[in-house]
Amino acid sequence: MIGGDEPMFVEELTKIRDSEAKADEILKKAKLDAKQSLEAARSEAVKLTDEARAKGKSIYDALVAEGEAEADRQYETFLEKTRDDCRVMKESAKKREDKVIDYIAERIVGASVDH
Repeated sequence: MIGGDEPMFVEELTKIRDSEAKADEILKKAKLDAKQSLEAARSEAVKLTDEARAKGKSIYDALVAEGEAEADRQYETFLEKTRDDCRVMKESAKKREDKVIDYIAERIVGASVDH
């Protein structure tokens, strides 16, 4: 090498090595940042999934409670109608009770007279 070029070559070589070291450092930092970002994204995904499950369960529970309340209302309405129907039948039977008693007594008396 020519005398004056050697310090310049060493200086350029040093700059290249520094640049490579800096590039390695940037690459390591980028990998670390990417890993941290991935972990943060996974953590956020777990959090969102848990929140969605909780919200889904809450909606499900509310719908089940609403369904049960509606079923109870319909059941009570059915029971009330059945009670009313029974009451009407009893009243109707009560109105005919005297006629039925007379008819049965007539049949019994008539049957015993014929024998």
